[in-house]
Amino acid sequence: MNESNHYPIPKEGSPVDFETLVQPHLTSAFRVAFLIVHDYHLAQDAVQEALWEAYQSLYRYDKRKGTSFRAWFMKIVTYRALNMVRRKKNTEEYMDSIDLGQNPLESILQKEKEQQIWQAIQLMTPKHRSAVILYYYEGFSIAEIAKILGVFEGTVKSRLHKARKLIAEKLQVKKETHLISEMGAIMHD
Repeated sequence: MNESNHYPIPKEGSPVDFETLVQPHLTSAFRVAFLIVHDYHLAQDAVQEALWEAYQSLYRYDKRKGTSFRAWFMKIVTYRALNMVRRKKNTEEYMDSIDLGQNPLESILQKEKEQQIWQAIQLMTPKHRSAVILYYYEGFSIAEIAKILGVFEGTVKSRLHKARKLIAEKLQVKKETHLISEMGAIMHD
């Protein structure tokens, strides 16, 4: 998404309509914050803090550095959300609604798998969780995530690789536990 076509950053000395710049990114910003902190109110606080910080430091944004406004703003949101996580360790489970257009059984099975994946993501460290959220849930490129998190692209790739490995391990353990439970039920019949 290239927002500079629709919402150009004005040249120095020109008036800035901050609301016009951030409005298209607020839903995404809240989603990123929520997926990192797992708390509706803390996510709102993180976005509020990010908006204030972005407003105060808008003069520092320079699109000539190759960063889109969206990525620059999401970097601020991500850091504010990670700060919230550091302040509060308790998390709530992220819940999504069931797709009504899908076969009910498929929908339930899909929902269960999504919950298992989300539980695995919740158990990750904030640095791995934020990379997963920015990549898979928000669609940022590896280069953009590296800029947002202030790390090398190789570090982002490494974090995503480790995150995928952790998710696969959690799903495998869950699958094996379920299989053992089924075998125990069959033996007792």
